[in-house]
Formats: sequence, structure tokens, C-alpha cells
Amino acid sequence: MINAAFRDGRRIEALDVLRGFVMILMTLDHSSAAFNAGRTMSDSAFVFPSSTALDPVQFAVRWITHLCAPSFVFLAGAGLALSVVRRQRAGQSAGAIDRDIALRGLLLVVLDVVWMSWTPRLDLSVIEVGVLSAIGAAMLTMVVVRRLPPSIVLVMGIAIIVGGEAIITRLDPNDALAAETLTSGYIGRVLYLYPVIPWMGILFVGWALGHRIAGPGMRSREWLMLALGAALVFAVVRGANAYGNEHLLRQSGSWIEVLHVSKYPPSLAYVALELAIAFALLAMFWRWKMPWTPMVVLGQTALFYYLIHVHLFKVTAAALGMFKNRGLGTVLVAWLAMLVVLYPLCLAYLGLKRRYPRSVLRLI
Repeated sequence: MINAAFRDGRRIEALDVLRGFVMILMTLDHSSAAFNAGRTMSDSAFVFPSSTALDPVQFAVRWITHLCAPSFVFLAGAGLALSVVRRQRAGQSAGAIDRDIALRGLLLVVLDVVWMSWTPRLDLSVIEVGVLSAIGAAMLTMVVVRRLPPSIVLVMGIAIIVGGEAIITRLDPNDALAAETLTSGYIGRVLYLYPVIPWMGILFVGWALGHRIAGPGMRSREWLMLALGAALVFAVVRGANAYGNEHLLRQSGSWIEVLHVSKYPPSLAYVALELAIAFALLAMFWRWKMPWTPMVVLGQTALFYYLIHVHLFKVTAAALGMFKNRGLGTVLVAWLAMLVVLYPLCLAYLGLKRRYPRSVLRLI
């Protein structure tokens, strides 16, 4: 049976709620990036000496935001699948659908390079290629990949997530193509934090499950089973302390060491853990119909919010003389203030999108 909400042309609220939830966590991370003098950025074996002690509070503030990027990429894949299925059922041609996918992907890459890349340091000394580029490039591959059965795409996604480290360990980290597509690193003044291929695997998984939602539908229990399966993978990989950790290995059995996983590039342990959390949250949001309105609004205006809030944080911090030199108290105040300031703007923007559903606003 086709999912009732999808069949009726409505959005899948649980997906918007999860997206809005991780937007709130993302705002905390970007507040920390703008104001926090002690921000922990130890998410890669290449920048973290194993003997370095980690402050538990700073680590926790950073760690809870690890959920954001995998959730965004997974939801991008699921949302794209739902959009394509709707267009197919409306009778749109394959060429029109391909053009729409390509436009969305290219727009994300352009926005990332032109608008977002200079904000981390408020200068152009380093051009930081971020998550929007990874999502956009992965979307571009869907112009071709979408013609495969969703089950095959799912297998491809899992193979990329599981097998990526086997390929990465055989590459020269200074190779430009490797940095852009498989590893994280510098090529000249360009820092590739989100190499395309590892994140593409997560988008493929989202695409396959998006088709499941559009077809027979998903139940809360099924999301919970996926969460338990992913959690088991994390427990096995992290417990074995070998392959699947991208060389960011445990030095002990402390909670920090167990949870200290590689995001740059994303290890199997990292992806399994974060998808386990995302699936568990979806199980909850799928089952419990609660007044999630603020998170729904943020979830439906995620790109609009993203393109504004990072710049506001960094410019405000610099103007107040607080750029990367304050404590967590300032971080928390700025985090909550940003949510309060931007929520009405997101609400107004959502109204415009609904008023002009065929305009360019639908892409942002």
C-alpha cells in the first residue's frame, strides 16, 4: 500500500521534523565555530595526535552535532526520491526530471563555492568546500543512477560506506583527485572537508529508503530495526578497533574514546553510529504525532536558513570582537538568539514558497 501522506500529495512530516531537529544542532556547532575559543575539532586521524587529551564538555558539544551532516545527506537522498516519484506519477518526462535534478545539484555546488566557502575564516586564504558541494555532486550522479532499481542503489550505497576505507588506504593523500572524491585534505588553498564518494553512499541509502516510503511505506518499527542494525555495526567495528575507523582508533575503553570517530573522511563507525541515531529519531517522529511545528518550519526552509545563519554568526562575532575567543556561555546565548531571530524569517519564507510553488524559491 502506498504511504497515505505521500499518496495524497502531502510532505512526510517525520522527515521534515528530523531535518529541523538537526538544523537546531547544526546551529549550535556553527555558534561554537564563531565564538568558542576552546572548540574541539578532532574528527580525523590526520589532525588528531592520539596522545592529546580531550575536554569532555567541549568534546560533547562537538559530538552531538555529528548527527547533522549524515542526516542532511540521507534526507537529501530520500527527499529527491520522493520528488522524482511524484514527478513520474504526474507524467513528467524523463528529460524534464533529469534537468531538475541537475539544476538542484549544480545550484548546491555553486552556492557552496561562491557563497559559503569563505565564511569559516572570514577571508579567502582557504577556500573550504563543504557539505553542500558533496550533496550537489552526489545529486548529479542521480541523473544516471536513478535509472537503476532502488535495491541496487541501496547495495551500491552500502558498498561505498563499508568499502571506502579499503580504497582510501591505498591512495596518496596529496593526490588532487583523491582529496576531491575520497579523502579529506588540502589541494593548494582549497580544503575538501566533504569528499564526494563517501557521502554519496549515504545519499544512495536515502534514495533507496525514499522509494520504500513512496511505495509500501515505512513503519516506526522498521525504522527502529534499521537503527538497531546500524548500532550493531557500530558496536562491532568500534569494538574491533581496526578496519572501519579510518585510523582514528581507541586508546582505551572510555566513553570519549568509544565515541571519538572519524568524520573527515567519514568512517564506517561514524556513519553507522549517526545513521543509527537518525533512524531511531525517525522511529520516534514516525510514531508520535506531536506539535513539532518549529522543527517542521526549519526542516522545510533548511537551505534558506543554512545560507544565512553561518554568515550572521561569523560577521557578528567579528564585529563584537568575539571571534573564536569566548566560552561556552557565549556560544549557548548566541545559539538560542540565532534560532529566535531566524525562525520568523523562515516562517515568512515558507509562506512565500507555498504562495509561489513553481518559482525559483522551491529550490532554496
